[in-house]
Amino acid sequence: MTQVKHLLWDIDGTLYRSTPKLVEAIYRETYSRISSRLKISYEEARRRFVTVYSELGGATATIVKLGLSRELIQEAVESVDKAKYIKPDPRLREMLEVKLRDFTHIIVTNTSRQGTFRTLDILNLPPKIFEGIITADDVSRSKPDTEAFKKALKMTGEFAGRHVSIGDREKVDIVPAKKLGIRTIFVWGTSRLADASVETVYDVPRVLADWRR
Repeated sequence: MTQVKHLLWDIDGTLYRSTPKLVEAIYRETYSRISSRLKISYEEARRRFVTVYSELGGATATIVKLGLSRELIQEAVESVDKAKYIKPDPRLREMLEVKLRDFTHIIVTNTSRQGTFRTLDILNLPPKIFEGIITADDVSRSKPDTEAFKKALKMTGEFAGRHVSIGDREKVDIVPAKKLGIRTIFVWGTSRLADASVETVYDVPRVLADWRR
């Protein structure tokens, strides 16, 4: 089996486990903005979003399908103070800097660059840990489109089999990566589509060690 070298990390819901209250706060802001832009009721905005999201599996793609600017979801996410819901994670930092020090770390996220750096700051993860950071600001089509993953492959200059996409959503982090031949790890749950599933993000090193045997 080809040895993995590059780890492609989603951020939100992956590097930390999203709490119901955080998710609720973000969706509340999202529905309010959809309601305002489309001049429909809050409940109708919620219904339309949920219907399309169930098909596409990505918030940004859902917003675009609804005929709105993808910046809307970034506005909604960044209007929520994540520091109320997530905290610095020394265990995560030790995993990235020590246990996984032999790997290259690259962020591949649908979050804006500003939002990405804000989340890293809250988690107390220095940006220098990551050799590359690919955000919504760096692509014209966000995940589940493969554009961001192709950028990551171009960044490393190596073939897909040496990369692993690590994320918490099948349609956004797993499916498009597998289309390109990138291996996949699903975190915080179980996926039938991913090459491996783990209960927490802290279990990723164990999977990678097994793959190296």
